[in-house]
Formats: sequence, structure tokens, C-alpha cells
Amino acid sequence: MKKMKQTKHYFATDIQNLKTVLDQQHIHLLEMLAILQQEHQALGNNNLDQFEIIVKQKNQQIKNLEQIQPLLSTVEKTVGGVLSKSTFSAFIQRMPDGKEKAEMELLWKKFQETLNQCNMQNKINNRILNASTTNLKQALNILRGNTDLSTSNIYSKTGQQQDKPHGQSIAVA
Repeated sequence: MKKMKQTKHYFATDIQNLKTVLDQQHIHLLEMLAILQQEHQALGNNNLDQFEIIVKQKNQQIKNLEQIQPLLSTVEKTVGGVLSKSTFSAFIQRMPDGKEKAEMELLWKKFQETLNQCNMQNKINNRILNASTTNLKQALNILRGNTDLSTSNIYSKTGQQQDKPHGQSIAVA
């Protein structure tokens, strides 16, 4: 009987450690989401100074997330493998019904939602950066007179794209 109590206590400690690690990860993800949203705002406002500051914050947050990665290995034995979406979901399903399971499901759901929001915001920010880079390249090509390049589409008075512009570029004229 004493051994069963020790096993239950050990399992409860493991569960608490798992909750702590997941909660820490979630807090860092929430901070990353805020940084990604600030980055989006800086990109939308074309504020290069603010963008550079935010990129430094984002890099530091990535380091913070990487620093708590070793904590994940401490809970891998509890979940039955490398901590991933599938192993964690399977672990929750194996938990006995009750308060612990409900709390773990809620924490996992919040974690997954925040992670998805971070991924989506990061994709949006990357699309904005890529579009800005393309527009900048097109403008530079036009100013340099490099109109033979496919990145510099010139439009006629009617709004149709022209393969070759008529006249000279601003840089040559």
C-alpha cells in the first residue's frame, strides 16, 4: 500500500512539473505573439527604427524559448516520448478523468491556440517583408534603368503591363 502512495505522489509530481513546463512555454509564446504583433505594426507603418528594435526583441525571445528547451526533456518520461503534439495529446487521453486531466487539457488547448497564432502572425509578417523586398527591388531596377529584368513591371497609361518601357528611366534621363 505504501508503494502505491509513493507511485501516486511521484505521478502527481510529474504532472505538476509537466504543467509548470507547459505553462512557462505558454508564457514565452504569449510574449512572442506580442512581439510578432508589434513587428506587424512596424511593418505596416514602414517604421524601420521600430522594426530593428523589434527584431532584436524577437531574437532574444527565441533565445529565451531555446533556453527552456532542456526542461522539456525532464518531462518526456512522463508523457512517454519526445514532447510533441501527438505524444502530448495521447498522454492526456491516457490520463484518468478528473480535475488534473481537465486542467491539462485546458492548458494544452491554450498553448496550441497561442502557438497557432504565433505561426499565423509570423507568416503574415514574412509575406509583408517579401512584398516590401519585391517592391524595393522593382523600384531600384526602374531607377537604375534595368527594365529588362522580370521584377520591374512597367505600366502604360491604360494600366496594362508593358514588356519594355518607352523612353528612359529617371536615373538615365
